Amino acid sequence: MEPMMPGRTVNQVILLGRLAEPPTPVPDVGEACQMVLTTEERGRDAAGEPITRLERHLLLIEEPGLTAFCLQHLQVGMTLYVEGSLRRNENPATDPSPVAVWVRRLMVASWDPGGLPDDPLA
Repeated sequence: MEPMMPGRTVNQVILLGRLAEPPTPVPDVGEACQMVLTTEERGRDAAGEPITRLERHLLLIEEPGLTAFCLQHLQVGMTLYVEGSLRRNENPATDPSPVAVWVRRLMVASWDPGGLPDDPLA
């Protein structure tokens, strides 16, 4: 495998999570919206006890067609697959997250607001 060349970097994010807050228009940005997606990691601690880590991700969408779709159809609890890149949050007044995911692709993994079934191995 060839080593990565100096100066070449990758800024790509893939998330599969549940919509925690409904999409809202971003003021003064035109046709854009933002929403919060949560992901969780499940595992066991050193004593074998189950642990869950929940993370919040601020999503920003600036593509007009995708913005309209999100505002009209997405509901809290739906499971989403998101591809995008990390960007500094330029509008911390609306969300205190220092970094946001700029969404390039979004797919609904489950239209059921209850999301995907729980992991049977957890």
